[in-house]
Amino acid sequence: MDMSAHSDLVTDWEGRVRGALRGSARPGLAGMGMRVLGEGQENVAVLVGDAYVVRLPKDEDGADGVAREGRLLAELAETLTIRVPRYEFTMPNPLGPGECAGYPLVPGEVLPTREWYARGLLEKDETARVIAEFIDGVQRFSVDRARGFGIEEPDFRADFAADLKRVRAQVIPLLPGAAGRELVRRWEGYLGRDGNFEYSPALIHADVSLDHLLVTGDRITGVIDFGDAQIGDPDYDLSYLWAEAGAEFVRRVQDCRGLPLDERLIRKLNFWAVSDAAVDVLHAIEHDMPEFRDDRVRAVCAALETYDGSV
Repeated sequence: MDMSAHSDLVTDWEGRVRGALRGSARPGLAGMGMRVLGEGQENVAVLVGDAYVVRLPKDEDGADGVAREGRLLAELAETLTIRVPRYEFTMPNPLGPGECAGYPLVPGEVLPTREWYARGLLEKDETARVIAEFIDGVQRFSVDRARGFGIEEPDFRADFAADLKRVRAQVIPLLPGAAGRELVRRWEGYLGRDGNFEYSPALIHADVSLDHLLVTGDRITGVIDFGDAQIGDPDYDLSYLWAEAGAEFVRRVQDCRGLPLDERLIRKLNFWAVSDAAVDVLHAIEHDMPEFRDDRVRAVCAALETYDGSV
């Protein structure tokens, strides 16, 4: 995975990680080989030796996510049928704020989206079944227990309303006029439909994307990155699968769960596919990432054309 966004800030990341490990509960890891395993917007994962991962926050949001993840996974992992990270130790983060965490490597590899299609993974009944069981397993977890771990419970309507204000100010000026007007229309339509917010709050992973599902051969063998876990709309756990794996695959996941893919849910998923790209533009502007910003602006325009705009 590309580490350029991080290494521009920290060129001596390997030395810093080794130094932190020497003072940790697992000092023997400091002498092992290291390589970047993957990087997201808020965290970078480093493989230490061939069996351990150190997850390092890049900013305050990432640090908060790692802290929440550690508290939650200690108990949630016991209830799931698939492997997830289980923190064995934490230590001061040598690359930024907060603490980083070390845990045994979860089996499997991250595949690019095109490889999921090339291997036929999205056509397999087992793939839909495993993802359905994972989503249901997370959402069955006690909401009260999750609150006790400090898992956040955002107000979806209020948060999307706040995002719209920022989108109007920062994203709309970057879009062609018609695309900007259509984005605002869809956003206001989502906010204005009461049924979009009539749900029973559940613990959700909130980032069930293909790059967080680890694959060994033709099977999903692990799930990673619980940093966005929250108490919220259970439908949101389908949003990234909708954009990456498609409507028919999501329908099969819902069939495994004994739940419908009805018009109400389709409208929400279509909106989230568009709004996610717009929120990415905001993130790119906030963190001065012009190339990512331009890519996400194009993604907003593409999503407006791809996903039905009925609200």
